[in-house]
Amino acid sequence: MFSLKRCEHEGCDTYAFNGGRWCYHHSPDKTKIKEYVIRNFVSGPAVRDISITAADFREMDIAHGLKISGVNLAFCVFDTCTFSETLIRSSFFDGCLFINCTFRGIDARYSAFATSTFKSCVINDSTVIHSNFMGIETEDCDFSSNDFYYSNFSLSRLLDTNLEDCNLKRTSFRSAITKNVSFRYSNPEEAYLRKEDS
Repeated sequence: MFSLKRCEHEGCDTYAFNGGRWCYHHSPDKTKIKEYVIRNFVSGPAVRDISITAADFREMDIAHGLKISGVNLAFCVFDTCTFSETLIRSSFFDGCLFINCTFRGIDARYSAFATSTFKSCVINDSTVIHSNFMGIETEDCDFSSNDFYYSNFSLSRLLDTNLEDCNLKRTSFRSAITKNVSFRYSNPEEAYLRKEDS
């Protein structure tokens, strides 16, 4: 898991990068840190135990089979990034913005995407279980052919989004707002589902 040491910059309560003195934004080597993280995303085989928040990652083809574990990537922007066969464990993507991103064949468990925004994104043929999507917003997304067992979409706003052919057993949609959402071939009767079209 990433270090819980705080940045030494006065008034900053962000976690330091890699257990060093500074967070990404207050580091004198900000460019070097970002290049290091991008290189690991693109080359693999793993990205683990780091905290880099509110960074922009654009047009990245993530290394096939990359392992992401114990990572804090909260409030980052991912624009036109592709994740293929990626393994994600105990990682934080809270408050992120995902635009035109594709996730295929990923295996994500015990991770948080809460309050993130997904625009024109695809998550297909994936296992995304015991994960937190509480309060997310989606628009024009395809989240079909996935196992969302025991994941949480409560308080989310899902617009023009397909969740077709998904395992929704024990998945929570409590107080979610859905509009033009398809659950065809899924099992919403086994979810905690409360659809409110507005």
